[in-house]
Amino acid sequence: MAAHDPFAPLLRRRRWSARRDRWWRTLTRPLRPTRLAPRRGGRPGLLLVAVDTLRADHAFSPETAPALQRLAATGLTCRRVQATAPWTLPSFASALTGLAPCRHGAGMRGAVRNMAETPPAHLAGGVTTLAQHLADHGYATAAVVANPFVGFGLERGFQWYRYRNHDAADVAAAGLDWIRAHGDRPFFCFLLLNDPHEPTLPPPDLLADELRRAGRDPAAVAPRVLRALAAWGDPAAGVPHLGRHPDPDDPALADALALKRILYRAAVRHVDAVLQRLLAVLERWGLADTTLVSVISDHGEEFREHAAVESAWDHDPRGLVGIGHGHTLFGELLHVPWIARGPDLPAGTELESPLSLMDVAPSLCRWLDVPELPLAGHPAWLTGRALDPAAPAAAGEPLRLLPAENIAYGPDLVAVSDGRWRLTAPRDGERALRLSDLADDPAETRDHQTTAPAERDRLLAAVRRWREETGGDGGTGGPGWEAMSARVRRQLEELGYA
Repeated sequence: MAAHDPFAPLLRRRRWSARRDRWWRTLTRPLRPTRLAPRRGGRPGLLLVAVDTLRADHAFSPETAPALQRLAATGLTCRRVQATAPWTLPSFASALTGLAPCRHGAGMRGAVRNMAETPPAHLAGGVTTLAQHLADHGYATAAVVANPFVGFGLERGFQWYRYRNHDAADVAAAGLDWIRAHGDRPFFCFLLLNDPHEPTLPPPDLLADELRRAGRDPAAVAPRVLRALAAWGDPAAGVPHLGRHPDPDDPALADALALKRILYRAAVRHVDAVLQRLLAVLERWGLADTTLVSVISDHGEEFREHAAVESAWDHDPRGLVGIGHGHTLFGELLHVPWIARGPDLPAGTELESPLSLMDVAPSLCRWLDVPELPLAGHPAWLTGRALDPAAPAAAGEPLRLLPAENIAYGPDLVAVSDGRWRLTAPRDGERALRLSDLADDPAETRDHQTTAPAERDRLLAAVRRWREETGGDGGTGGPGWEAMSARVRRQLEELGYA
């Protein structure tokens, strides 16, 4: 298994592209000494590493993410962060603007959404991105992203921007080459590593190791099975489709799901190893003490945790149940990690207060000692807050309501959470779909509407307030994918968006 890569047929084009990029960077790399100035004064640099589709439970696990745990031990860990949406574009847009999706505009619109038929809207004009803000205050800015949804307006403000559907190691190498040439001044380098996202194609050595950990012989797992599960299965290859199989109790379905989880864990371990090498290079270059490093994710991934609920709702227009992301607002999709280390950040600090990805950009600005992002004119609860780890929440402070919205598939839903309770409802707020008790039932196995009617009604009122402050009925969908460029359509198809 270690010598044979079952995914080689799926990776030829990507590997040739990455090899071409490496050759080009080598040929164009300046012969002069690097422009690194580890002892320079001024504001810190910023390396923001985003890992697409990274569940919080895997990010906070020493088994799957030991490098992240070492980073957390020397910095700040935010353990209860809620994504603002269950898919990439609106969620990262919130992290990079400090605004809820209903305020920044990037994402899906319409009463019933189906991204397979209608593309998302771009970031609204007039919204300031973190890259624009930092560039306006003297920062060199760059982004290397492996998911084209960090486009659609999110590229604004990056003076050097590259989309590459490449392995995490190649994305990181491109970012380090850019830092090598800009480390003598304040810089902002944004890297999006996409490896845990479908298609899940981990390196063969890590995959073999995960199979052995699960008590499986790597040589006994057919490559065609693994290739089918790089997506979500393929009955034509003899592998049940995890989101379409008619019998939820079929042992073959359980076996396929277990293999899919193994693929995912191996992909997370690969990204973690790349992060470790990134941090080691910064250390070797003398930039570790003058660089703020922050790691976030946009959303998690569902492995049939709520398949029964979704079958009863029957709300996904693709006919999928219980897999992937973009379709529900449960914790396996909304609970994301956020870890940061840098000058003046307290080492080994853990925050347990409920936070939102909207808080990322305002907090980074505070930690870099640059002026605040321009967020005036938006309702306070739909904008992010700058964290001060040295100032704990005051006793008796009102509960903060955190919104999540903008699903990509199905009737428009919104969730509102106060950290203990999370209520999911249709946009109109006329009724609740689900009330979750995140303290006593963190896996959200039960609907608590009847046992906690006061909490249901309180949060349902917040949903109605959200609708009033966002206005309208969610807008209408725009033109179909045929209006989008063939290049963007091809890029998204490579990631399983059909």
